[in-house]
Amino acid sequence: MRTRQVIGIAMVCAASVVAADLLMHSSLLHLLQPRILEPADGAIVSGPVTVHWEGPRPMQATLTGNGQRIELGDRDSPFEIDPSRFSRPGQYGIELRSAFGGLIRADRRFMVRRPSRAAAVATLSDAGATPATAPPRVAPAPTGLQELLAERDRLRVDLAATQNELALLRQDQDSSADAHDTAQAESDALLANTEAARLALAGEHLAALQENQALRQRLERIPACTVWGYLAAPRPQTSPPSRHILVSNRRGDVFRNEPQCVATRRTDPAGLSPCVCVGALY
Repeated sequence: MRTRQVIGIAMVCAASVVAADLLMHSSLLHLLQPRILEPADGAIVSGPVTVHWEGPRPMQATLTGNGQRIELGDRDSPFEIDPSRFSRPGQYGIELRSAFGGLIRADRRFMVRRPSRAAAVATLSDAGATPATAPPRVAPAPTGLQELLAERDRLRVDLAATQNELALLRQDQDSSADAHDTAQAESDALLANTEAARLALAGEHLAALQENQALRQRLERIPACTVWGYLAAPRPQTSPPSRHILVSNRRGDVFRNEPQCVATRRTDPAGLSPCVCVGALY
């Protein structure tokens, strides 16, 4: 319910403003929102600069430009901005704000040209200073043309700097491309060497397998040992003691396998060596 009342009051106020504008053949909005008359938007001026507006007064004025903000305090319309506020030619702006949190505000942008020589001499004369005597020179071109020529020279310098930076970037890009190609070539060579080493190792492994298989085949073709014996000294008291390989036991039987030889060797005090294979009988 309360929302509807607020909406209704707002609609009534808006209708009242429109009706008053139609009856008075003028708008009442300028009483709430200031409208700057001077300087014109985008105008090229030289100091002092006159600021004139229609609307609420006084307003808090701020001069902007040249990377800074200069508070001019509460001002009434019209007022002038001293040329000393403009440290160098360029784009400036004036901002007007009300004291109610900046809800009512207006701004305007303008260009300040370089002061002419006559104006500079007049300023020095007003200050009581004597300008230095300068040699005669050709009458300068119009200030607007001088500014255009200065802007053209500045743009040429910026263009040359940009082209130089672009050339440096291209050189860096070419250097990066060369370094990348070199690194890629080294990587390819390392990969090729690694692959060659792997193939060589694979060949050696295959050769070792073949040699092992051949040895296994040769071992399989060797007949099993059927005669065993060991070294003994039946008469160790002799000098030198007698030594011979027993290939049979005391009864003359040949040791056909290693267990038979080991059993006899274990009980023989004259044995000097373990049982070994002597040969095979077919």
